[in-house]
Amino acid sequence: MIGSNCRIQANVVIGGRNGLPGAPKIGDNVLIGAGAVLLGDINIGDHAQIGANAVVTHDIPAYTVAVGVPAKVVKKIENRDEN
Repeated sequence: MIGSNCRIQANVVIGGRNGLPGAPKIGDNVLIGAGAVLLGDINIGDHAQIGANAVVTHDIPAYTVAVGVPAKVVKKIENRDEN
């Protein structure tokens, strides 16, 4: 499932993991950088950003930036909707 207003750049892989059931669920307004890989039954929160070439195998909270292999949250994004 992919939410509304998502930006998914070139060469992104979104899929299952080692034959296990489930696939990534991506929230609204998510940015996924070029070459990123999202695997397994994971949730990507609303307004999250996934860096280029990141490998995501666990949940990423809303309003955060995740980068690296394996992906780690490195920054929290200011939630402008709360103001």
